[in-house]
Amino acid sequence: MNKKLSKIMLFMIAAMLVISTVMISKPGTSHAATTTYKTTDSLNVRIGPGVKYSKVKTLKKGAIVTKVKTKGNWWQVKYTASKTGWVNAKYLKAVKTVTATTPAKKTYYYVTEPTGLNMRASYTVSSKKVGVTIPYGAKVTIKKTAKNGWIQVTYGGKTGWINADERYGFKSTTNISFAASAPSQIKYVLVHDDMNVRSLPSTVAPKLGTVSTNYSARILRVSDSNWAEIQYSDSQKGWISLKTSDTTVTTEKPDQVSKPVNGSLAGIKVVVDAGHGGGDPGAGGKDLSGKYVSESTLTLASAKALKAQIESVGGTVYMTREGTGALSSNKTTDLGLRAKLAAKKGANAFISLHYNSAAASSAAGIETLYYQSTSKEFANTIHKNMAEAIKEEYPTMKDRGLKYQNVMVLRENSVFATLVELGFVSNPSELSRINTDAYRAVVAEGITNGIIEYYGRD
Repeated sequence: MNKKLSKIMLFMIAAMLVISTVMISKPGTSHAATTTYKTTDSLNVRIGPGVKYSKVKTLKKGAIVTKVKTKGNWWQVKYTASKTGWVNAKYLKAVKTVTATTPAKKTYYYVTEPTGLNMRASYTVSSKKVGVTIPYGAKVTIKKTAKNGWIQVTYGGKTGWINADERYGFKSTTNISFAASAPSQIKYVLVHDDMNVRSLPSTVAPKLGTVSTNYSARILRVSDSNWAEIQYSDSQKGWISLKTSDTTVTTEKPDQVSKPVNGSLAGIKVVVDAGHGGGDPGAGGKDLSGKYVSESTLTLASAKALKAQIESVGGTVYMTREGTGALSSNKTTDLGLRAKLAAKKGANAFISLHYNSAAASSAAGIETLYYQSTSKEFANTIHKNMAEAIKEEYPTMKDRGLKYQNVMVLRENSVFATLVELGFVSNPSELSRINTDAYRAVVAEGITNGIIEYYGRD
């Protein structure tokens, strides 16, 4: 190749690079990699980049779109598989990219949601349904898992995504297979000791809750592995093993068949925080007999009662403390560690238990606090149910209502969080009432009912 030709080719290559650079960096209209966004409000789609162009569509808040190209503050987006239009970019928010991985080992997902789970085209609740509902009790093999917890599965001849939250089912590498049928005549199961009730007839399946001595229920079905299906809660069926001497099957109807529990918290994880502890005893006061009681002692006893109540209906509880000590000798550090425990454990909610104090010994009543606006409804539901339970047993107990307050364990929390004040230790009469197992049991029942109502399991 001669030198003259070589120079010409070099010139042409350089020119092409300059042209390419100008095209890429040209302001106004730039072509970018496709990115997913969602609308932050209802949003008009137009045929061109500006309000002078005709509107062709109005997207609802939360609609998912993909960016095609931009012109100033106006973006052309794809809002269906085949349709595009222009929108004002200030009403769009980038959706975090969610990657999906294939399980290293064959893993199954068992659906325990009574109403079944809808399959969708992608791993978000706003994605289009594919027309298949996976029913209660079904087993599917996980093809892919997204970081947001959704899984890709195949069922009914179609492949799609479902929300694999523990409220709706469970994952296991164990292949649980069973057949079950209704008994030929009406039968009942009688329980002679505490027993676990599980979502499927296997010890691998999650526990919905427990039943105790003298519990009885009608048997709906019997599995080939010798488990009995019962109506455990108003909305959920459960399974009890018939393989032990702790159960008896009979055709005679018991004098009193146990009622289904009022809801189930299977799959719901709650952090229960017993306020104070360690070098911080909290408030304190003397009861009618002159006995001094510290707030930290009361909160621990109440936390243990609440833990037992939540677990009795299948919920999982993480305690910030189960003894007299705190998480740190530094109060600020201690509160921060409590607030962060919910995120660390992957919990759904955080409930902190406290008792009030005032200069006037006549101050009385319960109240519930919230800080984050996203927690207001949760806190209100807890308070309403707790107040109703207390009012039924203690009609004179004052209800001080729901209040906003800047409290560190609420402010620094990343989940639904509330703090409940369960009475005044500075009021001798009230202290004598609230420092009893009976009162703690009523409070625990009320708060648990609130959790059940909030998570829609009643």
